[in-house]
Amino acid sequence: MSANPFAVAARRSLRLFAWQVAWLVAVGALTAILWDARAGGSVLVGGGIGLVWTVYMALTLLKHSADYGARVSAASFFKGWIFKLVMTGALLVIALRAKSLLPLAVLGGLFANMVTYWAWFAFDLERRWPRSST
Repeated sequence: MSANPFAVAARRSLRLFAWQVAWLVAVGALTAILWDARAGGSVLVGGGIGLVWTVYMALTLLKHSADYGARVSAASFFKGWIFKLVMTGALLVIALRAKSLLPLAVLGGLFANMVTYWAWFAFDLERRWPRSST
């Protein structure tokens, strides 16, 4: 019997999430050390906005793994993409209007999150990530 491809993809998404969180915390800490705590917090908020899509995709894949993707369609992917755009836009508007956050640091955190996301795929880090026993 073959492995459930949605469960495998969900586990991979969770590894990607851990990779992104680790780098986000590192970049936020470095920013706080080099500038101040407000800038570091703003970077964390911006990166957190970028994490919304990874979390949503991991949860969606986990949900579809229960029925081996019986209800997956092109419309569900389109719905996920729209969700990503709306949530990212809404959260960015809220963060950029907040007086306690630095707008450039928020955008820097979002950019850093995107770089870690694409580095995961560009350098094929999935194969280098330590695997748990499955």
